[in-house]
Amino acid sequence: MTSDKTPPRAHAAISVELRPDGCIFPTKFTKNTGGHMKTFSRITMLAFLFAISTSGLYAQDKEAAAPAKLEKPTLAVLPFVLEPNNIQINVNDTEMKIQIVESEFADQLLQNLVKSRKFTVLERSFVEKIMKENKLTESDYIKPGEEQRIGKLLVADYLVVGHVDRVEFYLEKKFIEITKETSIRLKGTMKVHFRVVETKSGKIVCANTITRKLDSRDIPVQERKNMTGGDYRDRLFTDCAVCASNYILEGVYPVKIASVQGEELVLNRGEGTGLVVGGQYEVYAQGAAVKDPDTGDVIGTDETKIGIIEVTAVQQKFSKAKIIKSDGVLTVGAICRQIEKKEKEVEPATPRATPGW
Repeated sequence: MTSDKTPPRAHAAISVELRPDGCIFPTKFTKNTGGHMKTFSRITMLAFLFAISTSGLYAQDKEAAAPAKLEKPTLAVLPFVLEPNNIQINVNDTEMKIQIVESEFADQLLQNLVKSRKFTVLERSFVEKIMKENKLTESDYIKPGEEQRIGKLLVADYLVVGHVDRVEFYLEKKFIEITKETSIRLKGTMKVHFRVVETKSGKIVCANTITRKLDSRDIPVQERKNMTGGDYRDRLFTDCAVCASNYILEGVYPVKIASVQGEELVLNRGEGTGLVVGGQYEVYAQGAAVKDPDTGDVIGTDETKIGIIEVTAVQQKFSKAKIIKSDGVLTVGAICRQIEKKEKEVEPATPRATPGW
């Protein structure tokens, strides 16, 4: 007599858990076996566990192999020192308090450093807040050696410390007899000294004194006819701030060749970093490090001039250049230093608008 009962089918169920690290882990295994399928179920489970384990390891290895994104160094610009604080300057009958020099120049400098996309730049208001909370005055932070302590308070990798040596404007008026008109000529000068300090080591990365001059005759007539005293002031401040920020970038991150494509080069700087079409640069190959024989500190690298290039296009994140002269092979990583144009001489502005400076 044949039984109507059908033997139970062998089956297995596996419950799994997805871990935060991306691996799959079995939490429960249930089985119902008819005997000869028991071994098969165990083999299936082992194969499954091996597959999911190795897939998790592969995912982890792939993630670990991905290159880590480097964090940009943090930079803080300390308030520039101006002396004396009660000086006022008249620019074409527009009164300019000395505090405006400090705030507007600092803002222009910060904007240009932010545009470079090379640093995380701290807000001026945040820097001033920390300085006030720790009762730090100008006389404190301009002292050499204080930068490391201030850098820890601000959690900054680099500090820009400086002072404005001179700001002067001179308005020259001449009556022209033939036309019966009065010719107005405005001249301005701004002189700034600054240094960039690496807070971890206290090392001065770069230091410079820059002087920028303004002459209204260098501005096209159609542009200057509606300019106010504030416009002239902003123009001089902007010019000085751009020059200062370019020197800071040169000191920390020099312009370098990013790629060579035949006669065309790609540079690692783009818009807002001082590169302009037509600007020329000397190219230097980097050699061995030069050490101080007394301290053993690296004080520079041996450099060899290998050519001159000219910027042909400036894009958002990089620029293009062509080779003007080559004394060697221009390779990726070579440093490019701008060839300074000789500045136009401006006659001394006397009498000075700011006596005592």
